[in-house]
Amino acid sequence: MSAAAANIIACLGPEGSFSHLITQKRFPDVAVSLRDNIGDVFDFLSGRPDAQGIVPIENSSGGFIIDTVDRLLDARCHLSIMEELTLDVKLALLGRPGQEVRTIHSHAMPFFHGDDWLKAHYPHAKRIVEPSTAKAAEKAAATPGAAAIGPRQNAERHALSVLHFPIAGEVPNITQFFLLGHTANKPDATHNRTALVVELPDRAGSLCRFLTPLSDAGVNMKRLESRPIRGQPNQYRFYIEIEGSMAEERVLKALAQTHADGAATRSIGSYCSGTRVES
Repeated sequence: MSAAAANIIACLGPEGSFSHLITQKRFPDVAVSLRDNIGDVFDFLSGRPDAQGIVPIENSSGGFIIDTVDRLLDARCHLSIMEELTLDVKLALLGRPGQEVRTIHSHAMPFFHGDDWLKAHYPHAKRIVEPSTAKAAEKAAATPGAAAIGPRQNAERHALSVLHFPIAGEVPNITQFFLLGHTANKPDATHNRTALVVELPDRAGSLCRFLTPLSDAGVNMKRLESRPIRGQPNQYRFYIEIEGSMAEERVLKALAQTHADGAATRSIGSYCSGTRVES
């Protein structure tokens, strides 16, 4: 099933979240189901073969989204990565003109990204962390003397004004998302990324021995994250992304060498990365 064939796209809500924004921009004509958390997106998809989902995987300021990594690594997860989407996040300060800003509401990541800007412009405002930028705008709309950090689109939704845009615009703020589906892409030469779940022998140098055949074949690694295996103390699975497709002979040969050395790998998709969306 292609992305266009999905009857519904599940993503992290509420309305006005960055996940919702990129879902609407990428699939403007497909119904959207807003979910409470990342795990709920995966759970929704597990019972809906006609659905696909969009989940965040990495933010340039905050790093990996561990909830997404853990669900992808779970052996019970049978979803595949179909596409990587990049959102160029432009943050705005939303509020009411003429009011003193005493509190600023936002998700933790915008506070982290805009820390220097906030110290310079609103050093005395109390920062209040909310579950999402959408919830922050809702709180700001209901609270005198409050402002919110988030996408400009939330201003109209909550009858707020854009007080500053962009916030900390000189610092790149990129969030990358995965489109997930039930049917893996058929690997071909157009796919420039492959994601793998990897388990290695418990011995010295096992990770180095796994990476060496990839390096020798000229296969570049893009992401690497280790996560504990549930119920197995001191045992780990690795989430690894490499450049290239499972359709490429050099990739297949390199992985065959790692298998001969004791590694176990599971592909969770060969796909295209680089689709960029402006917020």
